[in-house]
Amino acid sequence: MSAGRFLLTAAAGFALWPAAQAAMTFDDARAIYREKSALFRVDAAEVERARATAESAKALSGPRVDLIAMHVEGKKEIEIDVPEKIQSAGQLLGHAGMPVSIPSTYGINYDLGGPRAVLQATWPLYTGGRISAQQDALAHKVREAQALQSERVEEKDAELAQRYWGVQLARSVAQLRESRLADEEAQVVRAKRFEAKGLISKLERMSVEVSRDTAKREATAAETSARVAETELMAELREKTLPELSTPLFVLTGDLGTLSGWQKKARLNSPLLRKTDAQIQQAQEGVRAAKGNFHPQVFAFGMKNLVKHYLTPVEPDWMAGIGVKFTLWDNKDRMSDISAAKALVTKATAAREETDNKLMSAVEVAFLRTTEAREEYDLTVSTVALAAENLRLREKSFSEGLSTALDVREARTQLTGAEIAQRAAAYKFVVSWAMLHASSGAMPEFSDSLKRADLRAVK
Repeated sequence: MSAGRFLLTAAAGFALWPAAQAAMTFDDARAIYREKSALFRVDAAEVERARATAESAKALSGPRVDLIAMHVEGKKEIEIDVPEKIQSAGQLLGHAGMPVSIPSTYGINYDLGGPRAVLQATWPLYTGGRISAQQDALAHKVREAQALQSERVEEKDAELAQRYWGVQLARSVAQLRESRLADEEAQVVRAKRFEAKGLISKLERMSVEVSRDTAKREATAAETSARVAETELMAELREKTLPELSTPLFVLTGDLGTLSGWQKKARLNSPLLRKTDAQIQQAQEGVRAAKGNFHPQVFAFGMKNLVKHYLTPVEPDWMAGIGVKFTLWDNKDRMSDISAAKALVTKATAAREETDNKLMSAVEVAFLRTTEAREEYDLTVSTVALAAENLRLREKSFSEGLSTALDVREARTQLTGAEIAQRAAAYKFVVSWAMLHASSGAMPEFSDSLKRADLRAVK
């Protein structure tokens, strides 16, 4: 596909895009990405799961009421010892002519068979802090899930910025290569005309054609790079076509902040630190729960038999009370449980320190790359101006027979290289600027920076 056909294809894709979104801004792309990406739905579901789990644990300290229904089959034999006085009374009656035999024991058989329906309630009054520790740990788990969700958003927004402006860079380079190819084609026509007039040699004309062929190969490679960049962005957005992208490559000429300011912002906003803080708090609640195993449990209880017809005399109609449970000997080492929970706190605290160190390093690297990219861009301005003036003079000299085709080709190559370097510096700035915001947990501010008055568009 030639560069011309490439531009026509891009225009066709633009025509298929809805009229209301004729040109896609970065904010448009981000909205589409967040709507269609399954990763964000995964994170949202995880946050909802953690929130629902925490919500379900809020009632753990309240009463629990169970309705138990069952059918029972069984028998109960009760033997009652007859007091000696009653046995003696029977003997006296025998002596009086009224023979009475009173056994020493009396047995009663109860048929336990029949349905049972019991309403049973328990209410933990004191558990040594184990219930509140579990509830607080689940609340911290919600915050951890939310931090993970924010971390994903920051990371993917930065990746999307790389894709979006990668397309802008690739398209811009393709247009430069197409422009250079058009200039080379015009130079070939001019060279043939000069050769026909005897102003240049056949060798000079052939050199111009070689330069044209080189430009054609470079234009084809640039077209392919642009198509690859577009394909990657379309895959991220789940779109079949890609319109014009209206947010250009840019450089900010004003204040970029200070390294210490960005690091302070990262410590305040970074979802990575919020995640590790939530993990530390969960581990601390684990210690509290483990220590609670040494405390007694106080509970209220009650029960009521709803079906009384089949009850035996020893089964109550209802019963209620307060109980205390204290574990004297457990089948696991409770002190080891506390030690394990404390070790988890130590692990989470160490992970937090390591995360903070890596975060500060990432912010510093992104800040240095941002400032370096802007300096690179500033240095390319004079280079582009010089290369453009050199090409103008070489083309004028060639038309007067004072410069060779090789001189013109080198001048054009220098200008194209300078212009590409300028765009590459702008792309490096944008990507580094996005990474600086993502590392600091401040991607919303990145979108705000696209409206700054000191934004210099690079097209």
